[in-house]
Amino acid sequence: MTSQDDIIYQGVLQAALRLYRKSGPTKVTMDNVAKATGRSRSSLYYYFKNRDEIFQAVLERIAEDVATEIRIAVTAAVSLHDKIYAYCSTKIKTTQEWKRVFSTMEQTMDADEKSKNSKGMDALHKKLIYLEMAILTDALSAHSIQPARMLSNGEQDVLAFIISCGIRGIRREIYDNNDPHDEKATVQLLSNMVTKWLRD
Repeated sequence: MTSQDDIIYQGVLQAALRLYRKSGPTKVTMDNVAKATGRSRSSLYYYFKNRDEIFQAVLERIAEDVATEIRIAVTAAVSLHDKIYAYCSTKIKTTQEWKRVFSTMEQTMDADEKSKNSKGMDALHKKLIYLEMAILTDALSAHSIQPARMLSNGEQDVLAFIISCGIRGIRREIYDNNDPHDEKATVQLLSNMVTKWLRD
């Protein structure tokens, strides 16, 4: 794909996402996307076979954007503790932002449409877990201060999984279930616990 093709491709994804937010993905047609981008419908087929492929590409883009934002925050942090804290706090922030987008989209869908799109959302969830686990394992294996507890690759993977699952649960309880615990204090304690365990 040339740079011009990539600009057009990304423009199609952005236009499709705007339409999804307004009408829901099941109501958006190739004609709608073409009109929103100022292109002909036939020109879209150079980039996408059908509207389902556009939806999957939009979800892939969301996963990559979320992972990029988290990786930037983790990379900017210096200590292992700060990297874990950056991962957790940025994960909560990005999840909340996208949850609002998906909630808006869901309001436009009936039960059949929600069911049809659940496979794409499951794929997005799995892709995010994969990308986020890579960020965590990189942080655990490349931090500047070596802990007393040296971890094998398998142990790093399990620890990354625990942190990832833990922060998803914390976000869900605080924001979806209105738990009164303070987000920053909770993330700080989780980061402290992991760092202390690694150094004991």
